[in-house]
Amino acid sequence: MDGDMTGQGTCSNCTQCQRETRCRGGRNSNRGQTSSTRRRERRRRRAAGSNGRHRSRSNRRGGSNSRASSSRHGSRRTSPTRGGESRRSSPRRGRSAVSPEEEARRSQTAVWPHSLSFLLATISTLLGMFSISRFAVLTIDFGAVFLLQFILLTVCFGVPMLTLYTCMGQYLGSGLIDMWRISPVFQGVGVSLMLVQGMVGVYSMVITSWMFVYFRDSFISVYEYKWSQCQDIRQCGGRHENLSWPLSETIPDYFASTVLHRTSRDYPEPAIGHPKFQISFHLIVIWMVVFICLSKGLRSYGKVVYIFATVPIVGFVAFSVKILGDFPLHEFQSWLHHQSWSGFIYNAKSWVCAAKECFLVWSLLGGSLLQLGAHNKFNNKIKRDTVLAVLVVILFLIMSGLVGVAVNRKIEIHGKFSYTPSSFETSHSYSFLEPLERTRYPASGDHLPSPSRPPLDTIDHVSFFAGIRILDPTRPIQKFSGYQVHRLATELIPTYLTVLGPHRISPIWSVLFYFTIIMLGISQCLPLFHTVIQGLISIKPSSMKNWEGSITFCVCCVGLVLGLPMATEIGIYVVYFLDYTLGCGWWTMVLYLLLIFAVMVVRGKPYGPDQISTLLFPKSACCSSWLGPMVAFTWSVVLPISLLIMSVVSFKTGYISEMFDWDLDSGYVYLPSWVREIGSMMQLMPILIVPFVGIIQSCRYFLNDSETLFYRLELLYRPSYPANRRPPPSRSQEVVLTNFSHGTSTPTPPPANDPPPKYTPPPSYSTATGARLARMIRQSFRRSMRRLQGTRVPSKD
Repeated sequence: MDGDMTGQGTCSNCTQCQRETRCRGGRNSNRGQTSSTRRRERRRRRAAGSNGRHRSRSNRRGGSNSRASSSRHGSRRTSPTRGGESRRSSPRRGRSAVSPEEEARRSQTAVWPHSLSFLLATISTLLGMFSISRFAVLTIDFGAVFLLQFILLTVCFGVPMLTLYTCMGQYLGSGLIDMWRISPVFQGVGVSLMLVQGMVGVYSMVITSWMFVYFRDSFISVYEYKWSQCQDIRQCGGRHENLSWPLSETIPDYFASTVLHRTSRDYPEPAIGHPKFQISFHLIVIWMVVFICLSKGLRSYGKVVYIFATVPIVGFVAFSVKILGDFPLHEFQSWLHHQSWSGFIYNAKSWVCAAKECFLVWSLLGGSLLQLGAHNKFNNKIKRDTVLAVLVVILFLIMSGLVGVAVNRKIEIHGKFSYTPSSFETSHSYSFLEPLERTRYPASGDHLPSPSRPPLDTIDHVSFFAGIRILDPTRPIQKFSGYQVHRLATELIPTYLTVLGPHRISPIWSVLFYFTIIMLGISQCLPLFHTVIQGLISIKPSSMKNWEGSITFCVCCVGLVLGLPMATEIGIYVVYFLDYTLGCGWWTMVLYLLLIFAVMVVRGKPYGPDQISTLLFPKSACCSSWLGPMVAFTWSVVLPISLLIMSVVSFKTGYISEMFDWDLDSGYVYLPSWVREIGSMMQLMPILIVPFVGIIQSCRYFLNDSETLFYRLELLYRPSYPANRRPPPSRSQEVVLTNFSHGTSTPTPPPANDPPPKYTPPPSYSTATGARLARMIRQSFRRSMRRLQGTRVPSKD
């Protein structure tokens, strides 16, 4: 005891020990250092003109240790100034700055429950049932040249776009709506992109519901499929010499009559009709699945993604192996031998299609990728997940292209049919099979195109999200749009299965294919509506997070209601209108261009490309000194220029000007002038939302704050709050604002309110009585021991 007191007194009176960080006996010197520190603080307050005597004793006791430690390190505390100005900060602060990792952690509303959830969710977002259909058709028409062009563009532009969205979400820890704390004036970009994700998911659900009909009719008990039989929509004529009914009529009629429930082979009368029970029931089933998967947020979605991502991949790989296994090697060699390899450089139409596919695969659903990345931990291995996702998607799409080639060759060899472009409008346009009249069939190695099909260089291919528009120059564009939904599942595979017959290929492969297609469709829609739900919750997370199940239910109900018009007689026309309007992609490219401009140019550090690229290539990684700047240059320069050029090219080559032709006597006859006006407004409104929301944000900041004009303008574009300044009352406290001190680029947190003291409940009667009895027994035991030792015990009373 004496030694401790001596050491304490020596340490409290020693000036050198007060300044040193490590002091002998410093653990027991808090009382002496606290008094000296308190005197030093009073001198500083007098010099600064502030009175610290009104501070409560509890605050002084609670902050004594931190003040003593800061004084030992030689740091100076900032002094308040007059007029509400920011305090001056010395080069060495007493308060440490918030790191990007800490800021992302505070901004996150949820984190993935499993380590592979993000990887599988990313793969399910990129791999949809529409991508494999587009690749199958484009590979049939353009050959292996298209695949090589797509791979090259993917490496140059697709992978940078994917990494930008995922890294941006992980670095910010926020989704499409709450990420704009860094620049509130551009919040309209997030709102527009969220609407895009939702509307694309709505009509994708309808097309997925059509696949249920094919899945049901794949279970056959006789040796023919239902799509090879005569349909109610027409009276089938004579028989084919090998098949029961001509496939050029039965398969298109099956899609129009059994799947869509169209009552007429021409334009439906009445035009709208009523929702069909079959499609409506399938829609309800799909939306119930979506609600179950998303009702508990990431707790449920992070688990079901293991099923919805792995099962369709395994199923499609098994189906592809079966199809390619029946494709003879000499046929594949003949196909490669007849490729026009010079088209890799000179075929401009193939390059445009490859560039459009690069955007549709890697960037159209970039808002959902950003939201998925926002649920990652800051130190998640984003480079590993990105590389694996890219490899899986590229191999998957190449395999789908080869499957399309194998299926087309089988139709030509065994069915003696040529696959030609079709259009969905009427029975005069939706036929896609023509008899192949030739003296030598392609089984001998020659591939001769059908005389009825025009040359490939005269056909235009326009890729939309759900289908491809193939324009035949021999047909008037006013009546034949050349559009068909998911040509692989509605045209090629049914023909392939019918031509070979159940005795050559088991119906179980048909069941597996359509089950895989349904799983791919649902798995791609889950991240879309997860993005919408999280965007609504991020408006006020503290209160709306508790209502996540109710919000999910409301979103599913709204999606079901919006999908019911596509379950009517004109459902296919509505799908074409929405795919033409939303899936064309040119105005979505403009939105992503604004996103990159707002984050990389307007906001900049510490959310610039140099900082975000550290997630991929940390400073301690190999070759990070040149890989990081190269990625940053690609994000900030190459991608904006590419998106701008691609937007102009897509508008020009995609026949988008037809939607802006409002003449009553011209244009596509099945989309009246007033419908085209609505379509053009739907394309422009998401872009106009950006300045509209910017004006609203400007009014909020300029009218609800009493600061200077320059300060309010800075809050609107580049919020930079001092470390010890409270954010303006007009801003929501739900999102952690990114604050900056003048003269440094390190973000610092806003001052947190003093937490209330912990409430200690009073002890219950039994607890107090037990403690009193224990004390009495202990004191009695001590008295007895002292009596035994011969000492006198003084009375406690």
